[in-house]
Amino acid sequence: MKRSTLGLLLLQVAFVLSWSSGYIGAKLGTQGGGAFNLLFWRFLLVSVCLGVFLNVRLLKVSWAQIRHYAVIGFLSQFLYLSCLYVAIQNGLPPGIAAIIAALQPLMTAALSTGSATERSGGWQWAGLMISFVGVAVVIAGQYGSGGQRVGLVMYCLPLAAALGLTLATLYERRSVQHQGAGLVLPLFIQSLLTLIGFTGAVLYTDTLSIPRAPNVLIAIVWLTVFSTFVAYLSLWMLLRVMSATHVAALVYLEPPVTLVWAALMFGDVIRGSTYAGIAVVIAGLLLVRLKRPTVACAS
Repeated sequence: MKRSTLGLLLLQVAFVLSWSSGYIGAKLGTQGGGAFNLLFWRFLLVSVCLGVFLNVRLLKVSWAQIRHYAVIGFLSQFLYLSCLYVAIQNGLPPGIAAIIAALQPLMTAALSTGSATERSGGWQWAGLMISFVGVAVVIAGQYGSGGQRVGLVMYCLPLAAALGLTLATLYERRSVQHQGAGLVLPLFIQSLLTLIGFTGAVLYTDTLSIPRAPNVLIAIVWLTVFSTFVAYLSLWMLLRVMSATHVAALVYLEPPVTLVWAALMFGDVIRGSTYAGIAVVIAGLLLVRLKRPTVACAS
C-alpha cells in the first residue's frame, strides 16, 4: 500500500472514530448535567485551548474570515448539535435521531452539482441509498419500536441538523481553496462563535452549572479532544483531498461503529440485525467508491 493511500485510509478511520465518539461522550456527560451545559463547557475549553495555541496570530484575523467561518460554525456546530440534543431531550429516541440525521449524505449528493468531481452519478446514488437502508436496519434492530409520542417538530430537528452539516460541507468544499487560513484558525473562529451561541442557550434555559461529577468532567475533555479537535480537523482535511459526496458517505459508518463501541464500553447488546445492517452499509460504500465520476488526470 502506498504511503499516500495509507495516510488517506488512516485519516478516514480517524474521521469515523472521532465523529462516533461524540455519541459516546454525550452518553457519559448528559447523565450528570444538561445538554446545553455540557456543550457550553466543551466549547469553552475548545476556545481557550485554541486561543492559547494561536496566540498573536489572532491579531491577523480579518472580518472576511470571521464572516466566512461564522457561517460554517453556525451550520456545522451550533445548529447541528443543538437540533440533535434538543430533539433527544424532548423524547425523540437517539436511534431515530441518528437515522434521520443519516440522510445527510443523500442531501450532499443531491446538492453536489457544481463540478464534475462533485456530481453524483446513478451508481453513487444507488450506493448511498443502499447504505441508508443498512443504517435503517442497524437502528431499527438495535432500538426496536420506541413507541414514544413525540411532536412532529422533534422529528424535523435531526433533519435540520443534517441539512446544516450538508450546507457547511458544500460551502467549505467550494471555498476552501481561496481561504489559505490553515485548519486551526478556522476551527477557533467557529468554536468561539459556537460558544457564544451556547452561552445564550444555557442562560436562556437556566441550566448553567459548574461540572463536578467525574463522568461529566471526563466527557468534556473527551468531547473536546476527540469529538471537536480530531473530528472537525479530519473533516476539513478530507474535504481537501476527496469529493464532498465521498466524505459524506463515511457518515454511514458512524451508527454501526457507535453501536459496537457502546457495546464494548457500556455493555450494550448488539442484535443479529446489527451485523446484517453493517454488511449492507459496507456494500453501499463499496458501490460508491468503485463507480467514481470520470475526470481528467495529469500525468
